[in-house]
Amino acid sequence: MKNQNKSLVTLFLAFILITFASCEKVKQQVQETVAEDLIVSIMTSGRWVVDVFTVAAVDVKPEFSGYEFQFLKDGSVEAIKSTTTVKGTWKSDKSAMTIQASFPPGNTSLQRLNYTWNITKTGTTFVEASSQQNGVVSTMRLIKK
Repeated sequence: MKNQNKSLVTLFLAFILITFASCEKVKQQVQETVAEDLIVSIMTSGRWVVDVFTVAAVDVKPEFSGYEFQFLKDGSVEAIKSTTTVKGTWKSDKSAMTIQASFPPGNTSLQRLNYTWNITKTGTTFVEASSQQNGVVSTMRLIKK
């Protein structure tokens, strides 16, 4: 009888540990989903403009003068300038703290965005990021319009 009670206690403790571990995993998954939803919500609410853009410490922000960027929940992004709209794609990776953009060939300025950007600082009205390609560092700051 004593061994049977020990087995029951051991089984009960194992059940509690498994349940607790599962709850922590579920809690982590919920937190990650909320974080991803928050990133998407911030990016897709409103239009963004380039506040800072440098390539190898050279200011190229004037190339983006007049552009507004609208990020959409379906993973597309629109670069709007006057009556012209160029469509591209975007995606974020919350665990790597990156955002990736891709615009079609034909516009050199917009193609400067076609990289994976490491988010260095962010808030509800701005995103600062950097990218390195072939040893050349680019930095940008987007702000909500």
